[in-house]
Amino acid sequence: MLRSFCLALAPLLAVAPLAVAAPPTRVVQAWQAVLADYDQHLRAADPLRAVLLGDMGALARWPDESAPALQQRRLWLQRLQARLALLERAGLPAEDALSRDLLAERVELELQGLAFDVARLPYISGDGFYTLPNYAADGVVLRDEAQARAWLDKIAALPAFYKVQADNLRRGAATGFVRPRFIAEGAAAALRSRADQPAEAHALLKPLAELPASMPPLLRAQLQAEGLAHVQQAVKPAEREMAELFERVVVPAASSALGISALPGGADYYTYLIRQQASTRMSPEDIHALGLREVARIEAEMRQVMAGTGFTGSVAEFSAQLRDDPRFRAASLDDYVTRARDVAKRADALLPAYFRRLPQLSYGLRAVAPEMKASSSGYNPGSLKQGVAGTVLVGREAVTDNPLYGLTAWTLHEGVPGHHLQIALAQERDDLPAFRRIDDQNAYVEGWALYAEHLGVEMGLYRDAYEHFGRLSFEIWRACRLVVDTGLHAQGWTREQAVAYLREHTALGAGFIEAEVDRYIGWPAQALGYKLGELRIRALRERAERELGGRFDLREFHDVVLRGGPMPLDLLEREVGRWIETQRDKGRAQ
Repeated sequence: MLRSFCLALAPLLAVAPLAVAAPPTRVVQAWQAVLADYDQHLRAADPLRAVLLGDMGALARWPDESAPALQQRRLWLQRLQARLALLERAGLPAEDALSRDLLAERVELELQGLAFDVARLPYISGDGFYTLPNYAADGVVLRDEAQARAWLDKIAALPAFYKVQADNLRRGAATGFVRPRFIAEGAAAALRSRADQPAEAHALLKPLAELPASMPPLLRAQLQAEGLAHVQQAVKPAEREMAELFERVVVPAASSALGISALPGGADYYTYLIRQQASTRMSPEDIHALGLREVARIEAEMRQVMAGTGFTGSVAEFSAQLRDDPRFRAASLDDYVTRARDVAKRADALLPAYFRRLPQLSYGLRAVAPEMKASSSGYNPGSLKQGVAGTVLVGREAVTDNPLYGLTAWTLHEGVPGHHLQIALAQERDDLPAFRRIDDQNAYVEGWALYAEHLGVEMGLYRDAYEHFGRLSFEIWRACRLVVDTGLHAQGWTREQAVAYLREHTALGAGFIEAEVDRYIGWPAQALGYKLGELRIRALRERAERELGGRFDLREFHDVVLRGGPMPLDLLEREVGRWIETQRDKGRAQ
C-alpha cells in the first residue's frame, strides 16, 4: 500500500514548485552565532575531542590549561553566558531550545569549575594528564604525510604541555588544593615507570607505526625515525622532570586527609562535584540514605537468586565460595577477552529487537597496553570520521579480581547495549551541535551503561543463576558507592571504614576493594553517577509504562533516551515527559 501511494504521488511531486525556506528569525540567527562561536571555542579548548569530530587541524595541539588561557576562557564564557541569557527561548525551534538549555547548564558548570581552579588537580587515582598521550594515540589514524607531520609536532609539544601541568601542580601545592598523599604517591610511581620505559615503546609512536601501507617505505621510515628522535630528545626528559616534580614537590605537599571536604573550600567543591558528576542537587546526606536503601533492596534479590542454587548460607559466604571456585576464573587475560567477545556477539545479535537505531561504528575488545594501570579496563570511544573503531579495554585485574560470573554484566556495560551503543549513536548525530555529540555527562553515560546491564535480563543474556548473581553483585557494588563516596567526602570516614563496608556488602575481592576505595578517594563524586543515573532512567521507563499502558513501545523509549545525546538528568526527564504526552495525544486522536 505504501508503494502504490508513493507512485500515485510522484507526478504531483515532479511538477510542484520547490518550497523556499523562510529566512531565519533574529532569535534563530543570534542562536546560530552563539553555537558557531561555542563550537570554535570547544575545538580550541579540547583538541583531542576536535580530532574525534574530524578536525585534523587540531591534531598537533595539546589542551592549553595555562593560567592566562584559563583566565581568557573564563572571561569568554561569561560573555557567552550573557548572550545566552538574552536569547528568547520561545523563539527557537524545539531542538534548538533544548540545545540552548544544555549549553547554558554546561557553561554554568564550566564557570564554576574555573572558579574553583580545578586545573590545580590535573590527576585522579590512576589517571590524569600523564595518560593523555595514550588516549590521544588510541583515537587517531594518520592517513598521509601532512597528518603524520602534525603528529610529530604534537610529540615535540608534549614538554610544553607538561610544563603547564607542572605550574598548575605547584599552584595547588602552594594553596593546599591537593590530593591525598597515597594518591600522589601512586601518580609519582606511574610517572617514574613511564619515564623509565624505553623510548621505542612509547604510546605516541603507535600511530606512526601504523602509517598506511600505500605510503612510500622510505618516507614511512623517515617519519618513524623523527618520531623516535622526538621521544628520546624531548618527551623522555619531560617525563623524568615530571616524575621528579612529583617526588620533590607534589608528594610532600599532599594531604594527610582523605575526604575532599578537608581541603580549603572542599565542602562547597564536593557539592559542585555532585552536581557535575551525578547530575543532581541532592545533598550528600540524602545520597547516603538512598544508598543504604538500595543496598538493602539488592541484598534481598541476591538472597533469592542464591536460594535458587540450593545454597543455604549467607550472601557473603556464597560470594566467598564463588570467588574461590576455579570454574569462575579465567585461565589468562586472553581467555577473559575471548569470553567477553562471545558475550558481545550474543548481545549484538539481539539489538534490533530493543533499539530502533544502531550505530554504524564498530567496536572491538582487547587487553590494555602494559604501561597502563592494571585496572584500566573500560571503553575508549572511536570515531566514524577517523575510521577508528570503539574499543573495550580489558585490564589485567580481570583475571584476578573479576570472576567470570560477572563477565556478562561487565561486557554489556562497556560494549553494547552500554557505552559503545550510546556514545557511538550520539557521535553519529551530525544534525546536533558538536558539544551535544561528545558531551561527557557522567550520570547519563554511566547511568545508561548500568541500565544496560539490567536490560540484559530482558534480553536473556544471563544464562544461569550465577550470572544473575554476578549482575546483582555489580549492581550492589554501584549502590555501595553512594554510601562510601559520601561517607569518605562528607562524613569523615576512614579508608578502613570504606573497605569494611564494601567487604561486607559486595562480592568483590580484597585487592579490588582496596583499589575501588582508592578510586573514590582520588576521584570524588564520579562514582555516584552510575547508580543515580540508572535509577532516574529506570524511573522514567516505569513512568512511561504506567502512563502509556499498551501504547508503550520499548524501542521508542530507548530512542527518546538516546537520540538527544548525553544530557543532564532533569532535562532528560523533561524530554521523556514530552514524548509521553505526544504518545497520549496520538492515542486520543485515534
